[in-house]
Amino acid sequence: MFFPALVSSNRKDFRTHLVYADLLARQSAGLSASCSLTPLLEKDKLKNIESKTKLIELTKKSIDDELEIVKTVGEYSRASILWLPIKTYYLVYHQLCIIDYILTGETASLTMLHKNCVPLFSKRLLDKVLTFSNPLFNVVCNKSILNFKTVSGELLRLSPSDRRTYGLIMKKVVKDKISNKKIIEGLDERNKDDKAKVEKFRNSLSVSIFDFFYLMRLRLNYRNSDFIDDILARDTKIYFQRYHKASDNFYRCLHDLKNDLITRIPS
Repeated sequence: MFFPALVSSNRKDFRTHLVYADLLARQSAGLSASCSLTPLLEKDKLKNIESKTKLIELTKKSIDDELEIVKTVGEYSRASILWLPIKTYYLVYHQLCIIDYILTGETASLTMLHKNCVPLFSKRLLDKVLTFSNPLFNVVCNKSILNFKTVSGELLRLSPSDRRTYGLIMKKVVKDKISNKKIIEGLDERNKDDKAKVEKFRNSLSVSIFDFFYLMRLRLNYRNSDFIDDILARDTKIYFQRYHKASDNFYRCLHDLKNDLITRIPS
């Protein structure tokens, strides 16, 4: 687990996010993925991924260029960490679109809606046709994770195991997903019909590591980014570096999976 003494800030929200980033960085080290589905794409259609591949390369370069700046100018991290989770999500999203295109052969995969992409790959994890080498990232949670018992402040005071910490992350993701649903559709649970819609959504929930990246993009793109307000540059630099490590590990994992699937395209 991340060693708190490295961080000077006592802000619980910031330190909590840092613990999340550190866990993902450590647990994704050397991560790989496999897929049991047979690619349906025809080899002569591979040229259609060129534009998407360029987007991935540019996004990855942008992320890595910012890391180099952060290493030398720590103050730069105070602004750049607002963009890193957003760029990381798009990096993952574009990779997943290409992987789905290879699997299905459908050109619509390359412009898949965000609201369809994440649930699709969460379902593949649930169905075990997509598998990460680290079992932690194969976990797919439903609404029952809301019953996951927690102790106030345990993440920072009690140093729980990585598995328990990951459970706390997933519980937070589920809560955020429900909250996002209510915000987007303007649902008020004091209204009987709205309450029924929220309950139906809650009952259908299925969340995975892909939801974490998506919801971090929403958090920093639109709201709730105040956990980095007034944080010293030395601390935001640490956060940037840990989140970047997680981003890089997942990028490499999905990049290798894509390449493996390409080799399996029938001649």
